[in-house]
Amino acid sequence: MACRSAILIDNFLPQEKFDLISSKVLAAPNYTNGEFADLRDDLWKQTTLMVFQRLREVGLYQEHFMTATEIPNFSVNQFRPANYGHGNMYGPHFDNGSYVFYIHPHWDETWEGNLKIVNAVEPEYRTAIHAKPNRFIWMNPTTLHDISTTSPNSEHARVTNLGFQSGYFDIDPVGIDYINIFTTD
Repeated sequence: MACRSAILIDNFLPQEKFDLISSKVLAAPNYTNGEFADLRDDLWKQTTLMVFQRLREVGLYQEHFMTATEIPNFSVNQFRPANYGHGNMYGPHFDNGSYVFYIHPHWDETWEGNLKIVNAVEPEYRTAIHAKPNRFIWMNPTTLHDISTTSPNSEHARVTNLGFQSGYFDIDPVGIDYINIFTTD
């Protein structure tokens, strides 16, 4: 039996808000210096607050989300440079309910760094959910997933606002286009 494991929302933030964030990403040293970074700085705070506001607007915000950001490493902006792998030597894994929001202004699909939902019913979600700018993906705790290594050809870092918020979405967002991703278990 298939169950919903993830929600994908393209054009998550209104364009003017996304442009504000991505212009700051473009100016960040880690965008092009080839170094991995997990940052909790002003850009992280601004982005996370915008994500939470948007989740409120579409009916997906949960009251414990802000508290979860207070736990070190549970919410960061991550800069993943060329040739950088996931760092999880054990491969596919579960989180406790998490999101990824791609905040870089540009990404070429050939640069990899793709999210893969291992047991997705639809084959395209098992092989590559591309790191498209302004794409938001929520994964429920039972979502087995992995991330491919970023290509050595990438011109800049793959940049995400990550949140390991805990929780489970069993409702649909309102007032926005979205895709439910189903898994076989």
